[in-house]
Amino acid sequence: MKKWSFFREALRNFRTTGSIAASSPALVNKLVDPLPTNRPLVIVELGPGDGCVTRAILEKVHGESQITAFEINDAFVVKLNQIQEPRLRVLGIGAERLTEFFAAGSVDYVVSSLPLSMIDKATKERILRQAQLVLRPEGQFLQYQYALQDYGLLKDYFHRVSVSFTIANLPPAFIYSCSLGIV
Repeated sequence: MKKWSFFREALRNFRTTGSIAASSPALVNKLVDPLPTNRPLVIVELGPGDGCVTRAILEKVHGESQITAFEINDAFVVKLNQIQEPRLRVLGIGAERLTEFFAAGSVDYVVSSLPLSMIDKATKERILRQAQLVLRPEGQFLQYQYALQDYGLLKDYFHRVSVSFTIANLPPAFIYSCSLGIV
């Protein structure tokens, strides 16, 4: 999706887009950096938008990995479906339905671009609880945000939460790496 197309979609549906610009390459690289390349993974992507993170995941991970993207914005679902990749499954539904598609402990990574600050608390808690349930004990939840306001909430669901930062994005962003801390 071209930059102006993303911007127009953001103006039309800001609550589901959560940003006025697509994620920068620097942010995308920091977000997907923890993904290992040496083994097949089961990855869930929440709120993939126009697919810039999706494409980075597909480029980085093992060729037998499976990626399932949950996206509620119809225009973005169309764009995501244009990515010709058999490892990618696009679901045009909300992230709060995660456990309908994945069993407990079956996912290696949940990579989220959801605009958590724009999601009501009950829905946000449902999403985080389901992410917690589907992750393997050694799995990780990766999320970026433009503010630290949900740090405490993430700590409620994940035992280990580390935060990094990149200024090379509009706006600058925080990247959370969360794990269950079981292993």
